[in-house]
Amino acid sequence: MALTNVMFQALTLVLIVLARHLGASSGLTGAVLGFFGCGGLAGAFAAPWIQRRLAPRTVAIGSIWLWVLLLVPIAAMPPPLMLGPLVAAMAFIGPVWNVVVVGYQYKVIPDHMLGRVKSIVLLVSWGAIPFGSLIAGGLLDHTGPRGAVLALSGLTLLVALIASLSPGLRRAAVLAEG
Repeated sequence: MALTNVMFQALTLVLIVLARHLGASSGLTGAVLGFFGCGGLAGAFAAPWIQRRLAPRTVAIGSIWLWVLLLVPIAAMPPPLMLGPLVAAMAFIGPVWNVVVVGYQYKVIPDHMLGRVKSIVLLVSWGAIPFGSLIAGGLLDHTGPRGAVLALSGLTLLVALIASLSPGLRRAAVLAEG
């Protein structure tokens, strides 16, 4: 998850530069980022419904593949208005992932280990976030906005492959509700 957090942090800056590169005004660039927030809110409302219907492993692996698939059309540099729905869909998935996967963690981590395990998980996953801005700046300087999105797509593809091949994720138990 640390690498997807890096990707999302980098994507924010890349989207701003990409939108401007595509001729978007400041207002339209802000609207694109507003779509991101709306997608996240919609995902938060939908997450409990999805949690009742999909296994955590399906959400954990499927979410990353969906992010890869959504990054590809962004790299094609569509008109600025088309960026909004794409980033809204990407943002929709984040809260779903958080509710389903983190909820699963709370169910399977023994109570006496919960504080230690979650502190390490959060240190690694959230501690990586500041590197996203640094990476985005470097990518934008060296490859431009399209190249930066392609690089972020490649990073997310790598994460999707690792998740898909992870025996721990693929064999994660489906827990009974209750």
